Amino acid sequence: MQKGIRLYNLYPKLVGEIPKWKEYIDRAHYMNFDWIYINPISVSGFSGSDYAVKNYYQYNPMFIKAWPLSPEDYSDDFLDRNIEKGNTYLRDICSYSKTLGINIMLDLVINHTAIDSPLTKEKPEWYKKDSNGNILNPGADDNGTWVTWGDLAQIDNENSADKENLWKYWLDLIRHYCSLGIRGFRCDAAYHVPADLWTYLISNIKKEYRDVVFLGETLGCTPKELQVVAHAGFDIVMNSFKWWNYKDEWFLKDYKEWAGLYPSLTFPENHDTERYAKEINGNKDKAINTYAIQAYFCSSIGITLGFELGFERKINVVQTNPTWQEDGKYSIIEEIREINKLKQELSVLQEDNFIEIKHFNNFNIFSFVKESKDKREKILVVANLNENNWEHLFIENINCIMGAEAGQIKDLSLGHKMIEIPKDLDYHLKPLEVKLFYLKK
Repeated sequence: MQKGIRLYNLYPKLVGEIPKWKEYIDRAHYMNFDWIYINPISVSGFSGSDYAVKNYYQYNPMFIKAWPLSPEDYSDDFLDRNIEKGNTYLRDICSYSKTLGINIMLDLVINHTAIDSPLTKEKPEWYKKDSNGNILNPGADDNGTWVTWGDLAQIDNENSADKENLWKYWLDLIRHYCSLGIRGFRCDAAYHVPADLWTYLISNIKKEYRDVVFLGETLGCTPKELQVVAHAGFDIVMNSFKWWNYKDEWFLKDYKEWAGLYPSLTFPENHDTERYAKEINGNKDKAINTYAIQAYFCSSIGITLGFELGFERKINVVQTNPTWQEDGKYSIIEEIREINKLKQELSVLQEDNFIEIKHFNNFNIFSFVKESKDKREKILVVANLNENNWEHLFIENINCIMGAEAGQIKDLSLGHKMIEIPKDLDYHLKPLEVKLFYLKK
């Protein structure tokens, strides 16, 4: 089974030309990330949205030449002339990353295209139609109101009259990017794509490129929907830990249905959410607290470029460009580096497995026990959720809770570490402090 990954979302519109990505890949390497995730880099349709792909083989000119761009840079003539340049850039950046022990993961959008994609004219049979024969726009429910995305055209991956060639088109697309060095795909809206198609694509690609990793975007799925996606061959799925308050039952109820079966990825922010630094009013310690809890709880974790520096401006999939870079509110690069190093070293932190929530008679303390699948490692995580005050923690017979002999438990916490762990642990947690106690049997 795939072990957990540590993923750095290098949001490409914040950086620009592909050669400039190296600076951020170096930073990700320093922070001990082992994957770089890139949002769509293909040229967009009229809306300019990353996720409205017009041509899967042409590159957005933002990644080919320096910002700002001119209208001519979006012409088909320019885009066609620079396909091979983009291929070379991408091949080089994948090769560079590989020397650092990092793989590149690319967004894969096959549920829809831009409404002005040439495919709508060349292959109209690949699209869903209304009763009048017009190509359908996808949409979503927004608090009871249906919102139609007029810039998108809905692909009919399930019932197209030309399904064989449609599916082969997707397979050839993935092969193309694998040939350039891409070794992972974050599959957008995976639960809206037929599971049989995913099985076809993943199984065929892995016959040729055994090391390719498929990450299914399953946010908002029911546990049953998530399991259908995972069974299609995905190595990792995404979970909704970000929206959990550590108390409500919904997340644990869902998590227990698939934990131990499928590795899952969590994140403190992504390209669709508010920036976390904005959510927490620039509280550096809160950012560290959240990253640590998520990293210890779930097998995989991802951050978006700027999280480590406290960026506050929300990413916009249409408007974001390199001028949106910020100085940031703080730096937690060193803290992320240390937490990721632990995840790299400990199997129990690279797995999703049964979680036992612990209650130590303090409402402001979140705590859980997690054991590795081979039962050789165990952790106890204790986190003070109080942003302002110290909290008293008393654990009677911690050795019993951990199944340990005296002296076996180690304190691997970020920051202050206890040299010896007493049987009855009486400790005061500073505001937002997270303790990690570890046992290797």
